[in-house]
Amino acid sequence: MMCKVLIFSCISAVMLITAAYGAPLSTESLLRALIRDLQILEKSKDKIHLDLYTPNEKQECSWQTLQCYLTEMGTLENEIEDEDVDNLRNIQKNLQSLMDLIPQGTGCKICEANDKKKFPAFHQELSNFLKSMLK
Repeated sequence: MMCKVLIFSCISAVMLITAAYGAPLSTESLLRALIRDLQILEKSKDKIHLDLYTPNEKQECSWQTLQCYLTEMGTLENEIEDEDVDNLRNIQKNLQSLMDLIPQGTGCKICEANDKKKFPAFHQELSNFLKSMLK
């Protein structure tokens, strides 16, 4: 009898984990995950010496702003250390997922029209933008 209870408990746990893992993420949970991942990436900010296009758009251009940050994150892959690659890819995946949840604005400028800034400023602007979206 005890063995059946144990087996049933294990099956129930696996079903719950499967259901939770397959559940779509909300905008709030994506934003929190992105902010947390950016905090991890922050330790590399003094090792990255790139100038990156850094958007300064308002909320109505969120999609384009995220697209620009996503594109610029792609340029970081060759500049970061191996232990940060998985974290960077997770940030890219979550930025793309967040973009899928919000509408594309109109009348917003292209990424290349923004000023280029060093990585620490780029990182800070992205973090601030995500925090403002969370409010």
